[in-house]
Amino acid sequence: MTLAIDGHGDPGPFRGLEQFERRGACGPIGYCIGGSKPYALEFQNASDVICLLLGDLITETKFEDDAERPLLFVGASSAFHPRDGNVRVRAGSVRHGFIAFSYGPTFEDTFDDIDLRRMRRAGSRNNIRREAIGALSLYARNRIASGERLGGFEVQALASTLYLETMRSLGVVREDSRNGLSDHEFETIVAYVEAELGNDITCASLANAARAPLRVVFDGMKLRTGMSPYRYVMERRVERACHLLRNSPLPISEIALACGFSSQQHLTSTMTAKLGRTPQQVRLHG
Repeated sequence: MTLAIDGHGDPGPFRGLEQFERRGACGPIGYCIGGSKPYALEFQNASDVICLLLGDLITETKFEDDAERPLLFVGASSAFHPRDGNVRVRAGSVRHGFIAFSYGPTFEDTFDDIDLRRMRRAGSRNNIRREAIGALSLYARNRIASGERLGGFEVQALASTLYLETMRSLGVVREDSRNGLSDHEFETIVAYVEAELGNDITCASLANAARAPLRVVFDGMKLRTGMSPYRYVMERRVERACHLLRNSPLPISEIALACGFSSQQHLTSTMTAKLGRTPQQVRLHG
């Protein structure tokens, strides 16, 4: 599947988020993927929304009761739109597109060391730049261009990391609070992941297992393992799949599900990307 990179032209009449076919929800996180074609979007957001820009958008934009004005949304940045706001964007030139995430109250409760009240009063913030946000944009752009469906845990991890890095850029994260996991918390997360590899794992469930704020889980896992929680879980899933491929007669499709992959294709694409070998090659050659 090949996706267009650039789109220019008449955005057409204003419509809501329903104009974008690729949208859904993963627990308290909603998401919408806009491709590389002009659009005219107007929506009222009941929840806080953060958009990840995959490329530049040349627009005429209006927030709340302000007048419509030209606005360049810069690629590899994010935009924060507080809840109970109104956003209207007429995008006549779109490069790569965007992903918009909405965050329900139960998600934001897992970040109990972030207070957004002041930021909500200040209104929308655009072109939020940070190295980590740029890396997320590149990752998302490549994943979408691959044509593969984003998994639920992957969406949650992407949305959660974007939320944390955007909040850091806006200065609302209490960086003086702890950023590491205790030995007990880390061991609890490791044990939880091992026990649940074949089941759905979510960012919130990791935080609940450790009884720690999600920010602490993200920062602590990075300090302890050099990996994000999502990458750590996927590494463990691949390792378990390799063990089963070498030591059991189970069909590859059953191994995929037993290790938490959504399908045999998901296992194959993940393993090939990480190891440069397919499951069948691992089974045959070790």
